Amino acid sequence: MCTDFYASTQIHQNPSLSVRLEENQREPTRSLLLAKLPSEIIHVIISHLSAPDLACVGATCRALAEHASNDLLWANLINTRLPHRIENPGIFKTFRRLFLAYYPCWFIPEHKIWFADNEPTGSLILTRYDNRRGVIEGYEIVAERGSSQFHFWKAEPTVLVQAFDPKVRLSLDEPALFLKDPDPSSKSAPIQHLSRTNDWKLPIAHEANRIYKPLLLCSATSDQRESITDPGQYWPPPTVPSRTHTPRSGEDSQQQLVGKLSDMSEEFFRLDRLQNYRTLFADGNGKYIQTYSALDPESYTPTKEKPYQGLWVGDYSTHGCEFILVLQNRAQDDIQREGWNIETDSHDGTIEADTSETIGQQGQLQGIKLTGDMNVPRGQYSWVSEDIGPAGLVGVAVDEPFTGGRMVRCKGHVAGIGFQDDIFIDSQLILISTDLMAHYWKEMGHISYFRRVDIDALLQT
Repeated sequence: MCTDFYASTQIHQNPSLSVRLEENQREPTRSLLLAKLPSEIIHVIISHLSAPDLACVGATCRALAEHASNDLLWANLINTRLPHRIENPGIFKTFRRLFLAYYPCWFIPEHKIWFADNEPTGSLILTRYDNRRGVIEGYEIVAERGSSQFHFWKAEPTVLVQAFDPKVRLSLDEPALFLKDPDPSSKSAPIQHLSRTNDWKLPIAHEANRIYKPLLLCSATSDQRESITDPGQYWPPPTVPSRTHTPRSGEDSQQQLVGKLSDMSEEFFRLDRLQNYRTLFADGNGKYIQTYSALDPESYTPTKEKPYQGLWVGDYSTHGCEFILVLQNRAQDDIQREGWNIETDSHDGTIEADTSETIGQQGQLQGIKLTGDMNVPRGQYSWVSEDIGPAGLVGVAVDEPFTGGRMVRCKGHVAGIGFQDDIFIDSQLILISTDLMAHYWKEMGHISYFRRVDIDALLQT
């Protein structure tokens, strides 16, 4: 496998270098065996290569350079990273030039949903590639509560229920992340002029009157939970499913900044919240760094067995709207994770056999805050229902506005300011539909709604 992508792209850009390379081959006959194959077979073979390997093939000899320059190959490399295919390179002359313009950052629009570690509120952004303008951009996902009307629940007349029809949108006024090639008409991309150093900096153009935060790439720590002594110093938190983690700040985070791209993790990136250098990659001191982690699509994509799983927005009263990740697990799954322990009551119940009606109405639901507040911050559990099946079922609501909703036992997470003295208290979760649920805080006499977020609609904004 070829690892020196920069050298290979520079050779690929200059045919004379590939000629000299060909002349210096110790075994020229063996090196040309691939080139002697029919063009169709060569195309099939190299279509399975990664970008660095494709560039290295193109640097081997003139014949293979021509094959590796096939723009359809580079179009495929881009489209495998995007949720929706693009049919042309937009403002760039070729797909290859477009690919190089934003290499190695194509993982950013690929993962789409990212959440940040800033305390206590966190931040949730959506990233995408805009082919019309030829930029990679990321915008914070925000929500307004909407209606302020109240209504009563006949089953509990003393409980006021506030309507919740949130407007979820992208904060388009100020991008959280903005990558733009300084000269799309140029034959070469800025990355092709980088020196082979550990100072990965790439100049980018800026739109008038806007200053953008430097983007820092970082590596990851393998998911060896026993080696993580303080989960709070790593991102993402233990509540959110992730194969890898990265230090949040300080000396450890500086050691995790990328010295060479082969060490780069596509699960994280960092933004310098204070410095405003005109670079894509810049050094930071860790103190002002905001770390973003990709949200695994498997964790927020609903299925037949996990219909409630997904990204939701909830009404948190005076704190406003907050976003949570709802995970649906098997009933016997252990909720205890590194650094987390929730005590729950055991309830006897007969578990019914799975039927078409009960599939999806069973297992454990966890509401995990992706954004938070001064009481219960981002990364913490908001609530947990151990079993939404028969064992946890309290009853079925017969009165408006929850008619037909399954009422299941739940534990709500509360704390004082600064997350002091946090405890889990008895509550109920009302499952109205797979896109709407309500949390009944019994001790507080309060009900808060949660609605599913339409990610595809945000992508089309």
